[in-house]
Amino acid sequence: MHLPVSLFIGLRYSQSRKGNAFISFITLFSVAGILLGVMALTIVSSVMNGFEAELKRRILGVVPHLIVQAPQGDTRWQQRLQQQVKVLDITPFLQTEALVQAPRQLTAVMLQGLTPEQLPQFLKQSLALGDWQTLSEQRYSMMLGRGLAEQLDVHLGQQIRVLLAQGGSHTPLGWMPRQRLFTVAGIIDTGSEVDSVIAITAQEDLMRLLPVAERTPSWRVSLLEPFQAPLLAEQLSADTQISSVQDWRQSHGKLFAAVAMEKAMMWLMLLLIVAVAAFNIVSALVMMVTEKQAEVAILKTQGMTDRALFFVFAIQGLFNGLLGAVLGVMAGVLVSWQLNALLDLFNFQVAGGIQLPVLMDASQIATIFISAIGLTLLAVLYPAWRAVKINPAEVLRDE
Repeated sequence: MHLPVSLFIGLRYSQSRKGNAFISFITLFSVAGILLGVMALTIVSSVMNGFEAELKRRILGVVPHLIVQAPQGDTRWQQRLQQQVKVLDITPFLQTEALVQAPRQLTAVMLQGLTPEQLPQFLKQSLALGDWQTLSEQRYSMMLGRGLAEQLDVHLGQQIRVLLAQGGSHTPLGWMPRQRLFTVAGIIDTGSEVDSVIAITAQEDLMRLLPVAERTPSWRVSLLEPFQAPLLAEQLSADTQISSVQDWRQSHGKLFAAVAMEKAMMWLMLLLIVAVAAFNIVSALVMMVTEKQAEVAILKTQGMTDRALFFVFAIQGLFNGLLGAVLGVMAGVLVSWQLNALLDLFNFQVAGGIQLPVLMDASQIATIFISAIGLTLLAVLYPAWRAVKINPAEVLRDE
């Protein structure tokens, strides 16, 4: 098979191990740097994706993605919403702030009123103790987050007092909040910060406790992709039939914004490693051009065009960058796939021995690979341009 002359010479220079040993060392160092940078970027991005996915699953699995206040009989907005995105469920929903009093503790909670038969799937799976059916069978029963139960020091079957600030009444003893004794019927363990503030009861029980003016339930919307909620909230706000729309950003937007910023900064810092390694190719190619001046001059006198000569050294640099990027992606994917097994093998524990969540994104890995090749392409422009500017007359004058 006959290769184009630029490709043939460029690959020949790339694979040659003869000549200046220092150039070979710099080239090897550049390839190794790109390999390590791409590998590190792939691993860190996969771990950060895993953490973000776990946060989405654990926190946004409990927190409503959208809370819509709309007339109970009007379902047109629900039909439009289901046509746009994948909706997991739309259920009646009540939520209010309350105080929970145990024998030794008093703390504020976010009290949710749900229909036991229409619970979100993740919430069903998060029940550590008890049975969801108890909420519908036993009046004034309640599920507490594990962190909240530990803070209150309460157990299954124990009674706690729930107090609401709104709808209180004045008595001869002074102003008294609305209150009711609830029985602890279960413990929820989502493995997130939500466990320290969440309390769930049957919607009917919460409606009896609330003032009449606040007993109208909203709609809880759970989406397959929670990050679509902000855009959908803007669209639903334009509907005149809907009183108000809130999305999960009101309660946890800052947390996910911080995670997104951390991902971006880690991506940028590790990409700089790839950039430094890629621009080491500049040094290697400049020295290669200096060493090959006589050969370049001969090629030009034999009629090689500036374009073809430019591609000779561009191909040489891109070959090294491509080699490092391919090996880096392969190593990064392999290490990410077996990351926890490798940590166990070397007896290295992270955050108390927990398993690191890893989620590899093919599009993100492709972006890392393309970025490495792009940086390499920028690095080879100057040395290749310098080779084109060689004057054969000056180089061959003393030959």
